[in-house]
Amino acid sequence: MCLTTDALVLFLNLTNPDLIAAEAGRITVHATERDAVWVLTDDDLWCTMAPQIDRLARFD
Repeated sequence: MCLTTDALVLFLNLTNPDLIAAEAGRITVHATERDAVWVLTDDDLWCTMAPQIDRLARFD
Protein backbone atom coordinates (compact mmCIF):
# COMPACT_ATOMS: atom_id res chain seq x y z
CA MET A 1 0.00 0.00 0.00
CA CYS A 2 1.40 3.39 -0.95
CA LEU A 3 0.32 6.94 -0.18
CA THR A 4 1.37 10.37 -1.34
CA THR A 5 3.15 12.54 1.20
CA ASP A 6 -0.01 14.63 1.67
CA ALA A 7 -2.15 11.55 2.31
CA LEU A 8 0.38 10.12 4.78
CA VAL A 9 0.56 13.44 6.65
CA LEU A 10 -3.25 13.47 6.91
CA PHE A 11 -3.21 9.91 8.29
CA LEU A 12 -0.43 10.70 10.76
CA ASN A 13 -2.29 13.78 11.99
CA LEU A 14 -5.12 11.45 13.02
CA THR A 15 -2.71 9.19 14.92
CA ASN A 16 -1.42 9.64 18.45
CA PRO A 17 2.00 11.32 18.06
CA ASP A 18 3.41 9.14 20.86
CA LEU A 19 2.99 6.14 18.54
CA ILE A 20 5.08 7.64 15.70
CA ALA A 21 8.84 7.41 15.26
CA ALA A 22 10.51 9.11 12.29
CA GLU A 23 13.92 9.07 10.70
CA ALA A 24 15.11 10.03 7.23
CA GLY A 25 12.98 8.20 4.65
CA ARG A 26 11.22 6.01 7.22
CA ILE A 27 8.24 6.45 9.55
CA THR A 28 7.17 3.81 12.05
CA VAL A 29 3.71 3.73 13.61
CA HIS A 30 3.72 1.56 16.73
CA ALA A 31 0.29 -0.06 16.42
CA THR A 32 -1.40 -2.37 18.91
CA GLU A 33 -0.56 -5.65 17.20
CA ARG A 34 2.67 -4.79 15.34
CA ASP A 35 4.54 -1.84 13.90
CA ALA A 36 3.63 -0.37 10.52
CA VAL A 37 6.75 0.89 8.76
CA TRP A 38 6.35 3.45 5.96
CA VAL A 39 9.30 3.88 3.59
CA LEU A 40 9.84 6.68 1.07
CA THR A 41 10.29 5.32 -2.47
CA ASP A 42 12.08 6.77 -5.47
CA ASP A 43 8.63 7.74 -6.82
CA ASP A 44 8.09 10.05 -3.82
CA LEU A 45 5.44 7.72 -2.42
CA TRP A 46 5.34 6.35 1.12
CA CYS A 47 4.79 2.59 1.07
CA THR A 48 4.14 -0.03 3.73
CA MET A 49 3.79 -3.79 3.69
CA ALA A 50 1.58 -3.69 6.82
CA PRO A 51 -1.65 -4.88 5.10
CA GLN A 52 0.14 -7.87 3.57
CA ILE A 53 1.90 -8.68 6.85
CA ASP A 54 -1.43 -8.53 8.72
CA ARG A 55 -3.03 -10.83 6.16
CA LEU A 56 -0.20 -13.35 6.52
CA ALA A 57 -0.36 -13.19 10.32
CA ARG A 58 -4.00 -14.35 10.23
CA PHE A 59 -2.84 -17.66 8.74
CA ASP A 60 -0.37 -18.43 11.55
